[in-house]
Amino acid sequence: MKIVGGSVFGVDHKMHNVDLCFENGLITEESQSGEFDASGCYVLPGLIDTHVHGAFGVEFYMSEDALLPALDFLAAHGVTSILASTPCATVEELEHDIRRIVETKDERIIGIHSEGPFINPVNMGGMHEDRIQKPSVDTLNRLYEASEGMLKVMTMAPELEGIEAVMDRCKELGVKISMGHTSATYDCAKNAVDRGASRMTHTFNAMRAYNHREPGVLGCALDDNRVNCELICDLYHVSAPAIRLAVKMKGVENITMISDCSKFCGMGDGDYIVGDHTIYVRNGLCLLANGTISGSSKCLSDGAKNMFEMGYQPEEIAVMAAVNPAKACECTDRGELKVGYRADVVVFDKNFDIKAVFLGGERIK
Repeated sequence: MKIVGGSVFGVDHKMHNVDLCFENGLITEESQSGEFDASGCYVLPGLIDTHVHGAFGVEFYMSEDALLPALDFLAAHGVTSILASTPCATVEELEHDIRRIVETKDERIIGIHSEGPFINPVNMGGMHEDRIQKPSVDTLNRLYEASEGMLKVMTMAPELEGIEAVMDRCKELGVKISMGHTSATYDCAKNAVDRGASRMTHTFNAMRAYNHREPGVLGCALDDNRVNCELICDLYHVSAPAIRLAVKMKGVENITMISDCSKFCGMGDGDYIVGDHTIYVRNGLCLLANGTISGSSKCLSDGAKNMFEMGYQPEEIAVMAAVNPAKACECTDRGELKVGYRADVVVFDKNFDIKAVFLGGERIK
């Protein structure tokens, strides 16, 4: 297949008016097997969502649902790879959910993100308070064993007693440490970064607020270039001015766009049961009964369109929604349009709506 006429995201992270070729599921230098006309369109790598809890009626948490409907829905919307994300839960529940993810054996699942269970209940957001766990290396080891090495990222609060041992074990296992659901001070967060924390979970949300005398964990994440900041761009979780501030502070190379979407993504407004919580989706906004935002009904490509409409360039969006997520997972076969990489490709039209999706070289939309 040869995609012709489009503006293609290059290995230099700039857009170029060139053809993109692929054969047998991989990007190649040449192709003789047909053409797809992308005139006037942007050709980007398949988007990678490193923080997604489900979609299209499927939840990755406390469910027996097959995962394929969620993966198919996301792929049709340009999200061709994910880190399947689990919330705070008991060890047994997490082992069950992680094994279900592993047993799916789908190449679109490139790893697992455990959002907790070692978080601060003061900043639990939409989490279940009775599922929050005290830091435990044994718990971490059990989750990693259940994941068969697929556990790539763990969100934790760096101020918790005993978390240092967990962080050290994460480093030994190669699990990325992401600060989140936390009331950490600036100094505490800085110590965590010195110890190996390299990410900030859904920046601005479920954390100590910034103060000019005590910048807190948010100030540390925005100030320290060793920290890559997740950013939900549905315009519910974070306002447009705050998004612009974060990108201006960090640069696109240190922002990872995420969705934080769940089973109600793609399902429309309604009332949804997740674990033992009811989530009320109204006009796309997802709330608990107490008014707390809990998850998102928008997938990553919706956030990408928002960013485009805010003035960000296609190449900047590709870095934040494909290149950086692939780096977070240490995934070296996708996230770029390089020769030899998987032919996961999204074609956006001039309005940044999806015109076509190629998954492993096969057109699925």
